[in-house]
Amino acid sequence: MRTGTAVRKLVVAFGAYVLVLTALAAWRWHIWTYGTDTGTFTQVIADAFGGFTDGPEQGTHFRFHWAPLLATLWPLVAATRSGLALQIVQPVLIGLTAFPLYGIARRYVDEGRAFAYASLALLYPPLIAVAFTEFHEIAFYPALALGLVWAADRARWGWFALFSLLGALVREEACIVLGIVGLALAAIGLLRRHAIAPRRFPDGGLLVGVPPEPERLVLAGFFLTFINAAALAVYGDVVLAHVGPWQPSRFYDYPFAHGPANVITALLAHPALLPQIATLGRATYVLEALIPLAFLPLLSRWSLLALPGFAAVLLSSDPIAWRMGSHYAAIWCPWLLLGALGALVLRRVALRWYQAALALCIIVLLVANPMHVAHYVRPVYPHADAARALALVPQNAHLVTHDEWFAHIAGDHPNATVFFCPYVDYVVYADDYPSAYYQDDIVPELVRERAGGQLQVVARFGHVTAYRRRPDAGARIGDCITPGNVHYRSLGASLRGAR
Repeated sequence: MRTGTAVRKLVVAFGAYVLVLTALAAWRWHIWTYGTDTGTFTQVIADAFGGFTDGPEQGTHFRFHWAPLLATLWPLVAATRSGLALQIVQPVLIGLTAFPLYGIARRYVDEGRAFAYASLALLYPPLIAVAFTEFHEIAFYPALALGLVWAADRARWGWFALFSLLGALVREEACIVLGIVGLALAAIGLLRRHAIAPRRFPDGGLLVGVPPEPERLVLAGFFLTFINAAALAVYGDVVLAHVGPWQPSRFYDYPFAHGPANVITALLAHPALLPQIATLGRATYVLEALIPLAFLPLLSRWSLLALPGFAAVLLSSDPIAWRMGSHYAAIWCPWLLLGALGALVLRRVALRWYQAALALCIIVLLVANPMHVAHYVRPVYPHADAARALALVPQNAHLVTHDEWFAHIAGDHPNATVFFCPYVDYVVYADDYPSAYYQDDIVPELVRERAGGQLQVVARFGHVTAYRRRPDAGARIGDCITPGNVHYRSLGASLRGAR
């Protein structure tokens, strides 16, 4: 293959990847099937220089995640005022993962094989699902993670420093993983500083245990750990001390411990507790991660870097974290891809292993696609009447509406939310919306408030009604409700408790 041909092919493959996912995003936007998170991040980024606030989280996003890097998307959201822009930029960010993977592979194999191995990043089902789902800040992470390895392998220390700084601004669990990666790189630099290059790779390389500049790798690894530890310290000791406790701790609630640190401590101190989290769902999640790569990651020590990310996901008490197709997979995906690459580089029958992984990726996408495309490309509810009703709501109103409708109006309504809280002053709902939570919890409250005169009909279009609501006396923005979250009050208690 001529020099540069593989890179051009990778650019074309990346373009096709982005084009297909952009088309799907445009269709989903057209039929209103994006949910709360798309709207939430639209509001967060639109307020990047005012506190990162949004309606559903009832304040700053920093109560939930450390994500300063989101501010880089402010020009895009400010210009478009639409969540669709985020749904298009997400596959771009995820697709970029293929380029550092190619750069790493190219040190050890020819252009053709480097392209083939890098293409797995564009076909790996768990990672494509991250690109397809609702936008999250973790989309920045996979390309940055592999970019760090590429920079270390090529002794590009300026790039390494840049990727380190950017990686420390993605999300708090990314800081933890990258801090551990930094220690691993420093250890390799120390332990392999006198390593002799194997015959197959006379120039050595990080992937085969012969780092090009081991002394500098030690310093770079410690720098990566330090910068991420510093980011965590700023988040925990400064930011959270100011905005309140870390809300996602509820994802780690068990009868024996509460919060991630306490759960880990309890499991280490009492291994007999492990069966409580050793569930079939978690086991199948791991299999769904390994099968598309033909179990290649199990043949490489580099896959050990995926363990902290897997722990963050699998220790969650909320099954949504370990449901394949969610954004949480982004924290471990790059390291499994790196492990697969490490195995392919060292296998003498690498082509067969690659072909097996390629075939399995395609089979999974066709048979058990974690994107769940068939579900999301079907309309949830006709939206013409919803658009007419929502157009009547003032932009600064504290509006509550259905999840999918919220995603569409979040860019123009900074105070909109999906939770029926005491302080909301506009309500837009469809009487027959297909949601059990809405029918069981919201509808009875609407009936009660209409009977009491607290809700006044502004307009009705078909089954969609826009209401003007009198907020509860003394109501203020703060903890309200999250469906299924036992740490929040029920709808009735939340509303009537403020009266």
